[in-house]
Amino acid sequence: MTNEPSADTSPQLPPLTLPWWMDGNTLTTTDEPQEPAMLNQGTQSFWQRVRNWLLLPLAEKDPLTCSVDILHLLAWERSVRRFKAEPLSLYRKRVAYAFVNAKDAGSTQGFIQIMRRLGLSVLSIKERQPGRDWDRVSIEIDDTEIAPNQALLAELIQSYGRTCRRYDHLSSSIAGCSVAVSEASQDMQTLTISTLDSSAAMSSHMLALRVPATECGNDYQHLFIREEA
Repeated sequence: MTNEPSADTSPQLPPLTLPWWMDGNTLTTTDEPQEPAMLNQGTQSFWQRVRNWLLLPLAEKDPLTCSVDILHLLAWERSVRRFKAEPLSLYRKRVAYAFVNAKDAGSTQGFIQIMRRLGLSVLSIKERQPGRDWDRVSIEIDDTEIAPNQALLAELIQSYGRTCRRYDHLSSSIAGCSVAVSEASQDMQTLTISTLDSSAAMSSHMLALRVPATECGNDYQHLFIREEA
């Protein structure tokens, strides 16, 4: 938005308050307008009209609310030209944001801000891409916004694009997908058996080692078998 003053932020006229014996409500006994009150209303209406005359230049300096004839003059002053079939509301925005857009021109993030001010949703801007010429700049934008805004994109690139750069449009569309979720489980069982050497086996009279078979679920189970003393 511009930093120029507008008619909405200008001081209001103070109300004219008459004494109670002249306000037309305290002492009146009829519904007919009283003379002092009528004069008060007429005076306020007159000075309100004078105020509007004085605020007319301020109202005409706002590109969003001024007349179309004044808008063309402001556009010429700010080096903004209306392209073919451009909506009036978009034309007013481009004139209103002319100064801040010129300030943001020249940087990648600033170019994204310029497009967003004018209603274009830019996903990213890629420069110095591997395998492509150094002067090619790719603008990634939503696929649904490229077709109706071709003229606007061309005008913005011509006005605020970098010098000696070639700009490409990359359309990007978001596709939804559904993933089915099913239950998954895994069973694991760890058996640790300590074996006896020959001398230990002879001293234990060749005791046979038997491991009971147990059923294991999803829990971990560790079975340790040791020689009895």
